[in-house]
Amino acid sequence: MRKTPSIFIDMRTFGKDFERYYNRAEEEAGVRFIKSRIAKIDSVDDTGNLIIRYTDEAGRRVEEDFDMVVLSVGFGVSREAVDLANKLGIELDPYGFASTSSFEPVWTSKPGIFACGTFQGPKDIPSSVIESSASAAVAESILSGIRWSMTQTREIPEEIDVSGDPPRIGVFVAGPT
Repeated sequence: MRKTPSIFIDMRTFGKDFERYYNRAEEEAGVRFIKSRIAKIDSVDDTGNLIIRYTDEAGRRVEEDFDMVVLSVGFGVSREAVDLANKLGIELDPYGFASTSSFEPVWTSKPGIFACGTFQGPKDIPSSVIESSASAAVAESILSGIRWSMTQTREIPEEIDVSGDPPRIGVFVAGPT
C-alpha cells in the first residue's frame, strides 16, 4: 500500500491532543510527512494524474504522481483584522495576532476590548468557544456594578372591575409620526 504524503514547510501541533493526532496519522493511517517545498505540479495527459516535484530533506529531487492533490496555505492574520486592531489601538504581537497574557488571556491592551478565537492565534473550535465565553464573562463582570442602574419602575394602572359592562374593543394603529 502506498502511503499518502503530506508535504509541508512548517507543521505545528498547537492544541490539546494534536500531537497525538499527528502521530496517529503517521503510524495508523499511513501518512508520510515530508518537510519540503513543492517546486512544481504538472498534469499527466494520458492518466489525469498530477506530478509533484519537490526536494526531500536529504536534498534529492523527487517526482511522484498522484490522482488528487489538496493545496492548503498556512494560517495568517487578515489585513482587515490588523487594520481594525490599529484603528482601535489594540497591541498586536510580531505575527499580527492580538497581544494577550497567560494570566489574562482575553484582555487586550485596550480596556473594554477582549480577544478570543483566532484573533489571538491559531486554535481549534473548542478553544475558541471557551475564550468567547471567557470574554463575555469578563465583559459582564465589568458591567455588573451598573446593572439595573438605569431601570425605571413601570407603573401599571389599577385594575377596574368591568364585570356586567358591555364589552369594549379598541383597535390601535400606529402610523408615522
